Amino acid sequence: MKKLLSLLLVTVLALGLVPGFSAFAQEDPYHITMAYIGNEQPEMNKVLAAINELTLKELNMTFDVIQLGFGDYEQKEQLMLAGGDELDILPVFYINASSFVTNGFLVDMADLIQEHGTGIIESMGEDIATGGAINGFLYGIPANKESASLSGIVMRKDIVDKYEIDVDSIKTYEDLTPIFEKIHAGEPTMNLLVGINIVTQVESWDVMYDGFGVLDNGGQDTTVVNMYETEEYLRRVNLVRDWYEAGYIMLDAATTTESNQNLLKAGNTFAYLSPIKPDFLIQEEKTTGYELVTAYVENVSNLYSYSVNFFNWGIASNSKDPAKAMQFLNFAYTNSEFMNLINWGIEGEHYVFANDEKTIIKFPEGIDATNNAYNLNIGWELPNQFIAYPWEGNASDIWERYQAFNNEAQKSKAFGFIYESSAVSNELVALKNVEGQYKKTLETGSVDPDTVLAQFNDALYAAGLQKVIDEKQAQLDAWLATK
Repeated sequence: MKKLLSLLLVTVLALGLVPGFSAFAQEDPYHITMAYIGNEQPEMNKVLAAINELTLKELNMTFDVIQLGFGDYEQKEQLMLAGGDELDILPVFYINASSFVTNGFLVDMADLIQEHGTGIIESMGEDIATGGAINGFLYGIPANKESASLSGIVMRKDIVDKYEIDVDSIKTYEDLTPIFEKIHAGEPTMNLLVGINIVTQVESWDVMYDGFGVLDNGGQDTTVVNMYETEEYLRRVNLVRDWYEAGYIMLDAATTTESNQNLLKAGNTFAYLSPIKPDFLIQEEKTTGYELVTAYVENVSNLYSYSVNFFNWGIASNSKDPAKAMQFLNFAYTNSEFMNLINWGIEGEHYVFANDEKTIIKFPEGIDATNNAYNLNIGWELPNQFIAYPWEGNASDIWERYQAFNNEAQKSKAFGFIYESSAVSNELVALKNVEGQYKKTLETGSVDPDTVLAQFNDALYAAGLQKVIDEKQAQLDAWLATK
C-alpha cells in the first residue's frame, strides 16, 4: 500500500498537479538572453542566480544578460543582430526602430502580444502596449515610465525670494521678461537663463520622432508642417533673441558643453528650462546643491508616440523561440520580484527597506553609491519600474503619480503613429547636418533670426525637407484613414 501511494505521489508531482510544484517537469528549460544598456555590476552573477531560481520556478526558463555600454550599444547591438548571435530580447531606441525593422533584425510582436502578452496589455492599456508599431509591424513594447511632455522653468529659490518673484504669475515665455529684467538690474553679471534649446524645450509640437515635419498645436492639427516656419517658433526665437541682447542669456550658451545643472551649481546661474515630472526637484536639488522652485511654461501636458516609445523592448529575429521570449516579457512586465532583483539586487545585501511600511528602499548600512556591489538603477529603461520599489528620496506613491501624470496628458491625434523613414534616410542625414549648423545658435538667441532663420529654412529645403514632410503626410493620412 505504501509503495502504491508513493508511486501515485510521484505521478501527481510529475504532472504538476500539486500547488507549488513546477508544471514544466517534462519540458527542458528555455534559455532567455536579454541585452541591456547600463553599467557592469560586481555581483551580477549572484543576482542572476537569484533571478534564475525565480524564472525556473515561474517559467521553466533560465536567464542571462548581455551588458552594453551607453557609448557603444548601437554598434554592438547591430553586430549581434547581423551576426546571428544568441539573443532573445533587446532594447530598441525609437531612432533605430525603422532601420531595425527594414533590416529584418526584429520579430513582429503583433500576434505574439495578443497570445502571450495579455498581462502587459492589462497593466499598460492596449493603445500604449501596442503603440510601437510601424505599418502594423509591432517592433517593441515601451518601458513603463513617465512619458507626458510638460516643461517649465527651474529657478534658484534664494533669488526668487530675494527679488520677490511671483512664481504663480509665470504662464508663458513672455511672463519671464519682466522677471529677468528685475533680477538683471540687481545681478548684472548673473546668467539668468542657460541651455542650448531654449526655444523648443517646451514642446508645443508633435515632432514625430525627428522634428523634420511636425504637427502644430500639440499634435491636434494633422497637417505636417515645417516647425521652423510656424508662428510659435518665430515668436519664441525672436523673444529669446531679445533676452540674449539684453544680457539675460549666457553669452556662450550655444557652445558650452556643461550641463544646465552644473552651470547652476557653479553659482552664477538663475534658471534653466526643463521637462518637469512628479518629484522632479528632488533629483535636481541634489545635483545642483540649491533649493529650487519651478513653474510650468505654456502649460499644456501632451502625450506623443515618440515620448512613449522613446525606449522599447523588442524580440530579436535571432531568437530561437519568439513565443517563449514574449512569455518572458509578459513575466518581466508583471512580476515585481523580477523587477526588484534586476534593478536593485537582493534584499538585505544590496538594499534594505527605508521605512516600516516597506514601501521605500535604500542602501544597507555601510554601503553607498561608491562601494555598492549591485545597483543597476536603470528603472526608466527596464520593462516596468512601476511595480518595483522606489528608492529613498522619492515618495512612496511616486509610480501612481507618474501614471496619473501620463493619464492626464492630452494625446496627439497622431498618437500611435510611427512613420517608416527608410525612403528618406539620406535626406534625414542631410537635414541633421543642417540643423547642427543653425539650431543651437538660433535657440539660444546668439544670432539674429531676421536673417539667420530664413537661411536655416532655405538650407533645410535644399537638403530635402519637403520630401520628408510629404512622406510623413502620406503615411499619416493612410494611418488616420484606418482609425
